[in-house]
Amino acid sequence: MEILLIESNDALRAAVLARLTADGYSPVAVNTGTDALRLLDSPRFEAVLLDWQLSDMAGISVLREMRTRSLDTPVMILSSRGSVADRVLALDSGADDYLLKPFHMDECMARVRRMVRTYRRNTPLSSGCGVHCIADLTVDTNRHVATRGGRKLPLSAKEYAILEFFAAHAGNTLSREEIEQFVSPDGSDSAVVPVYIHYLRKKIDDGFSVKLLRTVRKQGYMLTGS
Repeated sequence: MEILLIESNDALRAAVLARLTADGYSPVAVNTGTDALRLLDSPRFEAVLLDWQLSDMAGISVLREMRTRSLDTPVMILSSRGSVADRVLALDSGADDYLLKPFHMDECMARVRRMVRTYRRNTPLSSGCGVHCIADLTVDTNRHVATRGGRKLPLSAKEYAILEFFAAHAGNTLSREEIEQFVSPDGSDSAVVPVYIHYLRKKIDDGFSVKLLRTVRKQGYMLTGS
């Protein structure tokens, strides 16, 4: 999954794109509403950052079209329009957040993280919908079986569930907070997340030269074959 950035200002688009990449996201950037709507035909994005004032149409029009298509991806409006009426219009049109320009990049990224957490919390895993393949690791969500290099992995039920969570978001960084929320929504078992990660690493990666479950410094963990 990726982040879609729709921003008409070249300098700002480049700056946000660079920061998203540095923070471990896979951003896709466009500068028109037409290009955005074309890309949004594919349900690949975990969050959308949307400029209000695009060259070919208003960002609000893009937002309304998304909601008309029943696309529920979280959207944050980026705008220099700071009136209460404008913010209310955006929120009533389906925006999940509204960030006034100019903004501090740290605040922008904090809001992106919140949107991604919301998306992942509200989007069911693809259990029962097929097979995830990450390099030579296969996670069969129908049979609840994982193999690597053709060898079945001896996973406990909890370990398999966490692996499936990673597989559903393969290539994306999952924060410890997101994993804790998945493992223990009530917080009673959250302290054992590092233990589960340790066990998963041993069962997934021991004996293989390519390590698939990786630590992303200061951000979390990622399951990736690239």
